[in-house]
Amino acid sequence: MITAKELKKLFKMQSQKLHQLFYSKANYSQNDVLIKQAFINPDLSVVGKFEASIDYFWQAQKHYKTTSGTLAYYPGYGSIYGARNDGIEGISRLLPLWAAYLSSPAKNSSLKNEMRQHLKCAFVNGTNPQGAHYWGEISDKSTLICEAADIALALWLCRDNVWQEFSPAEKKLIISWLKQVNGKQTADNNWHLFVVLIEIVVLFFDPEFKSDIKTRYTKVKSFYADDGCFKDGINGDVDLYNAWAFQYGLYWIKTIDPTFDSHFISKMILQFSDWFKYLFTENGVPLFGRSLCYRMAMPVPLLAACSIDEQVISKQVALSSLYHCWSYFINHDALQNGCPTQGVFGRNIKWLDPYSGPASAFWSTRSLVLFYHQFTETNWHQVKLTKLPAHQENVVLEVKGAGICVLTDAKVGVSKVIFKDFTKDIDDIIFPPRKLKDSVREKVYGVASRPAHNLLKAEVKEFTSTLDYYRD
Repeated sequence: MITAKELKKLFKMQSQKLHQLFYSKANYSQNDVLIKQAFINPDLSVVGKFEASIDYFWQAQKHYKTTSGTLAYYPGYGSIYGARNDGIEGISRLLPLWAAYLSSPAKNSSLKNEMRQHLKCAFVNGTNPQGAHYWGEISDKSTLICEAADIALALWLCRDNVWQEFSPAEKKLIISWLKQVNGKQTADNNWHLFVVLIEIVVLFFDPEFKSDIKTRYTKVKSFYADDGCFKDGINGDVDLYNAWAFQYGLYWIKTIDPTFDSHFISKMILQFSDWFKYLFTENGVPLFGRSLCYRMAMPVPLLAACSIDEQVISKQVALSSLYHCWSYFINHDALQNGCPTQGVFGRNIKWLDPYSGPASAFWSTRSLVLFYHQFTETNWHQVKLTKLPAHQENVVLEVKGAGICVLTDAKVGVSKVIFKDFTKDIDDIIFPPRKLKDSVREKVYGVASRPAHNLLKAEVKEFTSTLDYYRD
């Protein structure tokens, strides 16, 4: 029997599905072959290949986004949060990329002009509570807290251009919307870092803002294990959220406010990268934990580290890891219909967490955000690719903070991660097929209903860069 509360939620989610249906566009697959060709073209430079990826994402963004600039309905499997949240992610998760590209010395001025107008439109329309395209109030545990972190970062990245074009009233609305995160409850894990990042940005624009940033940051540091590793919550795993969440967020906090615990953050990023660099090969990286669709964001720590101390991670190693990570996954169907696919190899619901929607995987572009931001101080055109550490030497490293051992075989170019306390082989794990009732429930309620298949939670002990365990 459906309760009144469930009926209310059902009506809300189905209304969002109708809005999505009305504003959805045909799949934008025009450039799928071209982006693959760009990454295998020996005559195109590394920078040129990433320029091609920017154009690839931007042309699709123009196709899918609504005229307000606040929603973009990409094709794919929905999330547990509903169609509207999925549509907001289609905008918010790309805003930092456009802002970083806009501030870089990249050559495509026509794209920059379009991006500038889009950023202005999104910021103004999304944060105006009196407007028809308002992103909404930020409440306790709202997913808008996650998206606001990207929105805040994008705002800071375009502080010298787009921000200057807002009126005083528009600036006040934007900052007031971000201030809503203050004091809000979050999931007791990496979500605390979203609030810290947002409030660091707010303080940059409004130094008089009264925040609880120290309390939040103390909570984040309580998750610290060792070797640059964070648990995702007190009882959480040490997985790749370290790369695309903790390392990413802390890098930006240090960059925006160099006085904010800079010594610890720098030391932590360098310690993490010093062992993490061995995971990258020319033919894949070990993937373990949740949110595997963010896979191309793995090079984030190395890019962060090379800007701190090139004796630990050189720019050549950082660029090579970035290039080979993107190149490998693009050649294995990581980009389709203008966005990263919902899986590891292509679109695969088996490896898609229920909280992930069609545009969630755009967090893969976090590595490109760093790449283009760093263009202002690093001429990537002059940085040459080099042999990756995993291809240079055989190593056996114990990483106590993660409870793992990292091994490389330089001759065959394979890296391996072994969890010391786990006992199960991948062959021992059987995930049951999706149940019919889950499919029916999705249709009725208008939100995702699927299990999370996490090999790390299943205590699989070994992960290799060949990634055979994610191939069907």
